[in-house]
Amino acid sequence: MKMLWIASSVLAALVMTVAASAQGVVSGAQQGASQGVKEGNKAAGPVGGVVGGAVGTGVGAVTGGVQGVLGTPSKSSNSKSKPKKQQIQ
Repeated sequence: MKMLWIASSVLAALVMTVAASAQGVVSGAQQGASQGVKEGNKAAGPVGGVVGGAVGTGVGAVTGGVQGVLGTPSKSSNSKSKPKKQQIQ
C-alpha cells in the first residue's frame, strides 16, 4: 500500500509539471528575464542586469506556470487596444 501511494504521488507530480510547462512557463520566463534585465540595469548597472535577468527568469517561469494552470490570461494579451477602423470601399 505504501509503495502504491509513493508511485501515485510521483506520477501526479510529473503530470503537474508537464501541464505547467505546456501552459506558460516558457513565455513567463522570457517576460521575467526581459523585465529583470531592464530593471536591474536601471538600478545597479550591468551587474544588476545579470542578476535581475537570472532572478526574473526564475520568478517569471513560476508565475507563468501558475497562471497557465489556473487559466489566467497573460498580460501580453492586448485587450485594451483600440478597434481598427473599417475602410469604406
